[in-house]
Amino acid sequence: KGQKPILISTIKLQLKKVDMKHARFTLNVSADDRNIEKKDKNLDEPVQFYTGKSPVLYELVVNDIQKNTVSGYLSTPKAPGQPAGQ
Repeated sequence: KGQKPILISTIKLQLKKVDMKHARFTLNVSADDRNIEKKDKNLDEPVQFYTGKSPVLYELVVNDIQKNTVSGYLSTPKAPGQPAGQ
């Protein structure tokens, strides 16, 4: 929180607000020269957004909230032409 955006793959994430009492957070997602604010998202709630030349779905899930940090994972799409599950 309060730091510069963190670059993950081709996406920049910046934590704006944390509400530990209600297990909520707000963050900025920057991709493809666009800045999207995801407000008041809950713990373990999938945050989905599209990005890329041919838009593909990314999914961000936060599964731990601390005072000034959150942690979780970013699900990126599979390589094109590769069937799912292999």
